[in-house]
Amino acid sequence: MNKEILINNEVITPMVLENVKNWDDPRIKPEWINQILNCRNSSGFIPTDDDVRNHLHGDVLTLGFQNEIIVGFNSIDFKSPKDVWGGLVPNLALPTETGVYFAGALIDGNVQKSGFYQQMNEQRVVKGVEKNLKIVFTETQNPNVEAGIVNTLNTMKENKAITDYSMENRILLSGLYGRCMYNEIPKNAKVTYDNLDYQAGDAYGLIFHLNLK
Repeated sequence: MNKEILINNEVITPMVLENVKNWDDPRIKPEWINQILNCRNSSGFIPTDDDVRNHLHGDVLTLGFQNEIIVGFNSIDFKSPKDVWGGLVPNLALPTETGVYFAGALIDGNVQKSGFYQQMNEQRVVKGVEKNLKIVFTETQNPNVEAGIVNTLNTMKENKAITDYSMENRILLSGLYGRCMYNEIPKNAKVTYDNLDYQAGDAYGLIFHLNLK
């Protein structure tokens, strides 16, 4: 277990599993899979059941429990952007340095905008900082994901967990998802993805470089 998180006076207890190869890992109970699918149903995010199951793996998989029910999960892999996206954008000079890849995340709609996502992000970044990794990266169709990572890194900078950070230009990953992955196209007041072709399944790759203490 990791440190408990207090959200709206409710405790969320993380369970951290390492080296999870796939969703049928014996440490993942069948009822937890159903609870995670229920999170999807309230989230506004519309991956298929198989999409959700196929993201339940990683070098680190964290499940968040509230009153013994899962209200979200996240997964990370320790890879480089070149490892993950090299086949999608072969002509682009991607970083080959190992970083923290935000491979998957899903948050129950009832705890969205509660601060839980930001705290999960911080725990994911910290896993990399502990390994002296200086890159954080992910792909998304949702500008709120980008804004959330920026908020997390700003908080970590203010708290002196990192000294600074920078973000590369967004990388267009054409047709990555094959469709729009949301019931409604997500919007953010500060970050715009208006040029993204959602119906074609396009996404942006996001790469952040950290300056560590």
